[in-house]
Amino acid sequence: MRLPFSVHQAAVAGLCRLGVLVCLVWPAPVAGVRSDATTLFGIEGFRVAIAAVSLPARRLGFSETQLHALAVTHLRRNAIPAGPFDGTHDRDFPAVLNIALRVVEHPASVLAYALELQVQQVVHLKRTEQVHLMAPTWTEGTLTMVPRAGLRRSVESALAELFDSLGRDYRLVNS
Repeated sequence: MRLPFSVHQAAVAGLCRLGVLVCLVWPAPVAGVRSDATTLFGIEGFRVAIAAVSLPARRLGFSETQLHALAVTHLRRNAIPAGPFDGTHDRDFPAVLNIALRVVEHPASVLAYALELQVQQVVHLKRTEQVHLMAPTWTEGTLTMVPRAGLRRSVESALAELFDSLGRDYRLVNS
């Protein structure tokens, strides 16, 4: 009995379904749409918060502590101050830089991941100055598929690129 798909075609179809699933699960910024750098004006530094590290990402060796350490390294490299991880000086760093890493495993050796940086700041509703809430004001992210063996290198490289983008936008409005 001959099957309508070869094994290779079935694997490609499975990966395409995985890619569609990832796109449905994680909203990603539209290609070509950039965050507004002006929202970073006047920020004196960031509190780094790890918003999400999915269970598959944890199983594959990523932790909140590691992501925080990488974030602080990249912020320093871009000459942007970072607050403490324990949140003890929240008033000194009212802007929050959230990092989220979500990984989806496929039975083959391919993984899909979404990595996002998001700056949140206190905003005021124009119609009433009494309402203050945290809202995202700058977001960049990536959605990528990689072989399992290349996950760490790919995430670290993507994180560096996202921080470089943040650094460029930050310097653009704060220099």
